[in-house]
Amino acid sequence: MSWLTSSLLFFLHALYRLVLVLKAVFRSDTDPRTLTAERSKLPQHLALALVPNPGADDEANEQYLLNSVEKVAGWCRVVGIRQLSVYDREGILARCALDLRGRLQPPLKKADPEESPTECDIQYPLTPPPSDDADSRPLSPHPGSDTPRLSVTTIRLPIEQPKPKRRVSALKRRRVPPKGENTDVAPLTLNILSYQSGKPAVAAAATMYLRNIRQSRHNDTPTTPSPALPSIQELSAVLEGENGFSSPDLMIVHRKPPIAFVPPPAELGGFPPWQTRLTEIYWESRPPSFSSWWNARRTANSPSIEEVEFRRALDEFARAEMRLGK
Repeated sequence: MSWLTSSLLFFLHALYRLVLVLKAVFRSDTDPRTLTAERSKLPQHLALALVPNPGADDEANEQYLLNSVEKVAGWCRVVGIRQLSVYDREGILARCALDLRGRLQPPLKKADPEESPTECDIQYPLTPPPSDDADSRPLSPHPGSDTPRLSVTTIRLPIEQPKPKRRVSALKRRRVPPKGENTDVAPLTLNILSYQSGKPAVAAAATMYLRNIRQSRHNDTPTTPSPALPSIQELSAVLEGENGFSSPDLMIVHRKPPIAFVPPPAELGGFPPWQTRLTEIYWESRPPSFSSWWNARRTANSPSIEEVEFRRALDEFARAEMRLGK
């Protein structure tokens, strides 16, 4: 490559970066619609892919993950989203499942010691049995099992109803909720995912089918027809069944602040690929305005996703045209 070509490419890259910076400085952010505003459509299943900051310490990243999930879960229950799948590559949220269950427990029940978070409220992924031979490879699942290890932890939160207030005076006027206002908070199913819920889970499901086929061929007589290989529908039934999670309608990719003035491209970080065939993916692809970028730099010690980002993602999903691969 000649020096003239190199200089031209350098000039074009510098010009493009200058355009991004100028757009960020002179762009005015428009506020999205409110959280309870009526939208043409809402996702029934929302996925949240959280990307920690490599430059922050472990405690800061853990607080960022827990605070973000707590906020988004509350917003989902207000809006009416029934299922939320949260993902972090390293599995920090899966290790903090009990702590997370305590944060998401309805506030009215926290004072009752009998309703304290216990492991019975959480459905942990199936654990393979230990191998008899210490030098052998542990089997997951064991031969003959139809439940591969998918590494999905599920927390189910019930409907949260407001606590009835004690009547102080018979002459006191009772408040009537406005028309269209829902006093109940919808139930929520929370799926906690990690890298092990993605490609390793697909490999575990395929290994289960191949092991069963090999076992049936070993037990069948020569006149018995050979078993067929599993279809895509059969694999989907396992990966999206009771021990897995269904395909999300919308995924929000969020990075822990502070974010660079020119944000990097979105990366899913190993999010389970099988369930994202028809998922709308949202991330802040445009450069932030100067004021929001400066505020993010100043508030980097309070990590969490902001409600305005959640509302903007819902607005973009409502405007999206679903072609379903056609």
